Amino acid sequence: MNRKMLWGRNFFRLVFFSPRLVGMVFVAVLFVVIFQPQEGLLNRMLHWLVGLDLETKWLSNARLVMPALILVSLWMYVGFNMIYFLAALQAVDKNLYDAAKVDGANAFQQFLHVTLPSIKPVAVFVVVLSTIGSFQLFELPFLMLGQSAGPENSGLTIVMYLYQNGFEVGDLGYASAIGWTLAFGVLCISLTQMALTGVWKRGD
Repeated sequence: MNRKMLWGRNFFRLVFFSPRLVGMVFVAVLFVVIFQPQEGLLNRMLHWLVGLDLETKWLSNARLVMPALILVSLWMYVGFNMIYFLAALQAVDKNLYDAAKVDGANAFQQFLHVTLPSIKPVAVFVVVLSTIGSFQLFELPFLMLGQSAGPENSGLTIVMYLYQNGFEVGDLGYASAIGWTLAFGVLCISLTQMALTGVWKRGD
């Protein structure tokens, strides 16, 4: 997506980013249809490619619910994160690549020693943002699984658990405790990720 010589580059950028232009409800309804047994697009495609059973029930099988939710989440957010990485890649100093080529670095070495260090702050930001977003996931599984947590609670997320206790069971105190625990957990995970990636080291 960052190569100037790529044919149709702007079109592909739009294709990857377009899932962010539609609402969560529309996405949930769309993928409920895509995951349908027999007539669902995903089953049809996998049956044609690898011979998968057309009766595969993605949203009714406890082992397949979470992979299905992950697949939909990736479809929605990969294009959004692409914008950050594109901006970071375009900001890399081209002189660094020229110097690496003079030193005899191949394409992989240039990526490892020039590109990655240059986009490291953005990569850390995307990882932290994605982690926070994954903990906050609620609408998508709630709608796709028929306002439930799915078979055997296989699609249960933390925010959905908070919703069940606060608005279905009516235990607002416990729900509040879940919310504060979630906030503290997200903070700890974010700080840990930033510390492990060395984003606070002098010179980064």
